[in-house]
Order: sequence, then C-alpha cells, then structure tokens
Amino acid sequence: MTPRSSLYSAPIFLGSAFFVMGLAILEKFLNLFGWRIPFVDVFPRQLLDWAIALLVFEIALSMRQMIEMRLDERRGAKPEARPDAERRN
Repeated sequence: MTPRSSLYSAPIFLGSAFFVMGLAILEKFLNLFGWRIPFVDVFPRQLLDWAIALLVFEIALSMRQMIEMRLDERRGAKPEARPDAERRN
C-alpha cells in the first residue's frame, strides 16, 4: 500500500479566522459594559464576516484537494506520479 499524501490545510487561515472570531466575541462582550478594544476599529459584526470568509476559503482549498485526490484514485494514478506533486511538498 502506498502512503497517502497529507491533505492541504492552511493553518494560517484557520488560526487567523479563529483569532478574528475570538476578537469579535470579546469585543461584543466588552461592548455590553460600554468598553471596547482600542485597536479594533470596526464593528464585531464585520470581524465575524471576515472570520467566516477566511473559513470558507480554507474549506474551498481543502475540498479542491480532496476532489483532486479522488480523481487521481479513479484514474489509477498515484499521488506521487502527478507532475505538480513536487510543487505541493
């Protein structure tokens, strides 16, 4: 059995999305008491929108690679035999 290549995951996108989401939740909680985070200059709703956009982008990248791997399996090609395998590693 050949080892499978690991799926692409962008930890930068995931980490950024959860950080921005945490900032939005913290900002909203602080707004209940009349306080705010000094370096956050937008509404918490906008921060949540940005976090969701990053998560959707990460999901799209991961799904694209899963589809490519499935198509390669159907064609009978090994993941290492693809011409662009060197660029991904």
